[in-house]
Amino acid sequence: MEWYIQKEVADLLGVSKATVYHYGKQKKIIKILDPHRLHKEARYEKAEVDRLVYEKQSLPTGMRPNDVEKKLGLSVQSVYKYIQDGSIKAKAVPYGDERITYVISETAYEEAEKSLKPTETQRPKKYEYYDSKNDIAFYQRFHSSKIPEARVARNEENVFGFYLPNIQKWLTYEEGMKTYTLKPSYSIHQTTLDYKGYVELQVPKNEVVFYPFIDYLYEIWGVENIRLREQNDTVLFYVRAGEKPLISEVFGIADILPYLINGEMHHEEGTLILRSPYRKTSFELPNELLEKISDLAKHLMCRV
Repeated sequence: MEWYIQKEVADLLGVSKATVYHYGKQKKIIKILDPHRLHKEARYEKAEVDRLVYEKQSLPTGMRPNDVEKKLGLSVQSVYKYIQDGSIKAKAVPYGDERITYVISETAYEEAEKSLKPTETQRPKKYEYYDSKNDIAFYQRFHSSKIPEARVARNEENVFGFYLPNIQKWLTYEEGMKTYTLKPSYSIHQTTLDYKGYVELQVPKNEVVFYPFIDYLYEIWGVENIRLREQNDTVLFYVRAGEKPLISEVFGIADILPYLINGEMHHEEGTLILRSPYRKTSFELPNELLEKISDLAKHLMCRV
């Protein structure tokens, strides 16, 4: 047989039937004329289709930017930025009509994962807990007339969505917004404080104060002044040193003070005062060197 029907072409090339139609219009494949409509489905010359199939099979294989986005927990914009600056090694391949996409090999992905994924000793990156595309933050509270409480969460593929604690169900972002008409319970943005270091807390997820404390941080301090990293049973918080009102009917400083692991925390006249244990210096040092100095200082303190 010297031709393929439209569905066969679509299956062979891994595209839609509409794309096959456009390929024919663009002369990428040759459509066999059928003026008397003797055939129910359009036919295309076999040789041209086989050539396209061969070209496609010869292209490099691997992950696409969207796959890397989910696995590393980055935004797709960040993935493309890292591809452009060489942090993620990728090969450009043709995609659709006069467009290109990128393919990342398994080896290239492993290299990128090592360099881009922060270690436990590094301060969390914003993409770990904040989805800039939808302007939502990890554990942020949402609600609607149908759902009294929903929390921003990620599924196993690192995709942001919503978790409904009452029925233990995970929703995609689109489903939560359209089907359940969820809306944020508060704004998560505040003015960025002048940098005076960070205070660190580690709060167990099963503590009663856990969600109220997160809601307080997002609403009063804002994502501009906090960073967080999820661990197995706890969440590690980095909060910019500064002063903010402590407005909560659910918890007081005595409820969160036990989880302070670095820095100082005081409560004076309705104000929460956070002080970093580190002084700002006039020069910068690599993170690794700072960590070594910190470990050495702790070792010397223990000996004293």
